[in-house]
Amino acid sequence: MHLVDHVLVLLLFVVQPFVSAIEARRIDARAKAGQCVDRFRFYGHTVLLEWLFLAVLAAAWLTLGRPIEDLGFASPRGSGFWVGTALLVVLIGVLLYSWRRARGLAVTEAAKELESLGRVVQLVPHNARELQGFVGVSITAGIVEEIVYRGFILWYLTHYMPLWFAVFFSSVVFGLGHIYQGANGALRTGLVGLAFGIYYVATGSIWLPIVAHAVLDILQGATIYEMLRRHGRVLRPQAVA
Repeated sequence: MHLVDHVLVLLLFVVQPFVSAIEARRIDARAKAGQCVDRFRFYGHTVLLEWLFLAVLAAAWLTLGRPIEDLGFASPRGSGFWVGTALLVVLIGVLLYSWRRARGLAVTEAAKELESLGRVVQLVPHNARELQGFVGVSITAGIVEEIVYRGFILWYLTHYMPLWFAVFFSSVVFGLGHIYQGANGALRTGLVGLAFGIYYVATGSIWLPIVAHAVLDILQGATIYEMLRRHGRVLRPQAVA
């Protein structure tokens, strides 16, 4: 274990949740005050920071001569590929059903669904330009967050605890990394992280979790966007003061 590993973990455990929470609170406050919110810029900052973190991790990893297989870059082993692929197909089917359902919601139903999401509603796209940016964030999250939270963090934690404890603890860290979505959002994300951790261990590869994560984020964002559209809250892009 190298000093850089501890520094990267500290950034993930403490700094990243803190910075994200501050930015999310700023967006939430502007939205509640009726001011224009530049979500596209928020998405851009998120993409930049995540790729920067991955670049630092990759540089350190390769400099230290570690095999990339330890980060999950391996072919799914045994029956893991077929089971993982089947689960991915089921996930896509469920998400597409939710998206189609959102397109047909009545205004009152859409309002109830949006109300249950809390702060998350302020962070998802509210116009077509933001939707494009959100797709970029989703693809970035699928790649970077799976390599970091499932690949690197699990590798790190298994030096100090049994594998399944590490899977659980990494999901807690993953949830805390999304605390900017509010307590309920962090809890939901932690549970999703737990599912992805099990998925990663079961398949023995990071590739399927990357695809599943990206698809999940894209289709969930598109579903909430449709709810906003049904509720009449999809807006044209505006200049930010």
